[in-house]
Parts: sequence; C-alpha cells; structure tokens
Amino acid sequence: MDGDTLDVPLPTGANVSVTSLLTSRTTIGSTSDGTSTPTSTSTSTSTSTSTSRPSIKITSSQSEEYQHRLADVCSRATVNDQLNVIFQQDKTGDSTHVTADLLYPAAKARVEKKVKAGASVVEAANFAAVVCWEPPEATAQTTLSETELQDLAVERPIFASFIRQMQEVRIRTLGRDQAYWNMSLMARDPERKDKGAVRAVIEPYVARARREGVPIWLCAGNERARDVYEYLGFRTVGITWSYPVEKVEGDGQVGLPTWCMVCNWPVEQLERNKMVVMEGHA
Repeated sequence: MDGDTLDVPLPTGANVSVTSLLTSRTTIGSTSDGTSTPTSTSTSTSTSTSTSRPSIKITSSQSEEYQHRLADVCSRATVNDQLNVIFQQDKTGDSTHVTADLLYPAAKARVEKKVKAGASVVEAANFAAVVCWEPPEATAQTTLSETELQDLAVERPIFASFIRQMQEVRIRTLGRDQAYWNMSLMARDPERKDKGAVRAVIEPYVARARREGVPIWLCAGNERARDVYEYLGFRTVGITWSYPVEKVEGDGQVGLPTWCMVCNWPVEQLERNKMVVMEGHA
C-alpha cells in the first residue's frame, strides 16, 4: 500500500466507540529524536509525517468549536455508511431517511461526553481530517454493565448487540484492567483532498502510546479503513456483526462487519523492547 492510499474517506464505521471545559489549544510538536508528540501550547505548528512529504499543520483542543467541527465532519463523512444508517434507524425507525443533519446531534453528544471524560479533538490541515483521542484516564470506566446493556437493548437492540460484542472482544484481548488509548470518530472531510491528513492525526499518537507502553483500541467499520489502520500498525483481534433486524437462523440476512483492532499490544513485548534499548545505552 503506498502513502497516497492512506488518503481515503473513512466512513462512520471507520471508528465506532461506546464511550462517549474549554482548555488551551494543543499542537503537535517534535521531540529531540524526531518523532511527533502532542504538546500544550498557545500557538500552532506544522509537522511532516515523513521526510518526503510536505508539513501538515496539526492542532488539538477540547473547545466547543473543535467539538462542533468534529461532529460536523463526521456526520457528513459517514452519512452513507451502512453501519451508521442502521444504528440511526435503530433509534428512529426503519423508514428513517438518514441525513448528515440527522446524524449531527448524536455525533456531537458523543464527542461532548468523551471530552468531559478527558478526550481531545485532533485535526490536521484545518479539519481535512479529524479524530477524537481518548487517553487511558478517559477510557477507565467505559464498559457497560449487563444491566446497562439490557436497558439499552430495550430501546436500541441493534446497537446494544454491537456494544456487547465489541466489549467481549476488548475484554478478551486486553482484559478488564489494562489501561489503553481509544481512537474514535475518525473522519476525513468528504469535500477535501489534502494528502497525508489522515496519517497525520494518527501516527503521533501511535508513537506516543508505544513510548508509554500502552495499547490503542479502535473499531473499523469497513475494509478500506481496516486496511489503513493495518498499514499504520494495528491488527484485527475480532469481528462483530450487526444486522438491520434481529437475525433468525437461515433467514439469509447479510450482516455488517466491524473490525476490532489494537496497536502496541501485547504490552509485555513493548516492555522488553524498552529494556533492550535501555541496556544498549547503559
């Protein structure tokens, strides 16, 4: 896969997460070893995802403006994604005509909840690509209980089934107590063609999580997004299946897959690599 392949629209299923203050603006700076990492500052900066690519301006914030811009881009980018369509119809009825305006309130509510828990909105090239990054402290209490899942299933059975399956894969993979980063609400503005924007909002956080020895979790709702994430170091650890209506054995329904993916895992391997590096400098 070449670099340009990374510049693709990532529909709504590209990242789906159950978890859903105005602060100083954050930009992506460079460390002494040349890697990019988020640093708090009141100014903007530019970074390049590789030596052969032009620099791309990347910023991060928890502001209302950034929350709105993320919800807006995500709603427009994912309006034709089948997984989002059935999740919306799960709430408002099978005959609902799904539009970006209809998706916006739910997207805005999700990002608001995530930011209140400690997440940040990260954008590249003036929101050509944008994503919500949730640090370990924001993902610590995100697993729904059995009672909560059953209550959710009363109103939204399709979404509840997805969440149940996703949680089972995550717990089976990471366990219940493992700290992790979560990447969600990833979207590229469908009206923009900026090359490298998607890579730019992901790679610095992959590098940061690797340095911290913490895994990253995400859910990819289409094969194209899955392939992009695989290129950036993620691997599939499970697949969930969603159906427009309750599936009955032999009814011929075609389910919609979601790929549960991790990066920087297992942690033990990362710790060994750290020790090797430290021994090499001793």
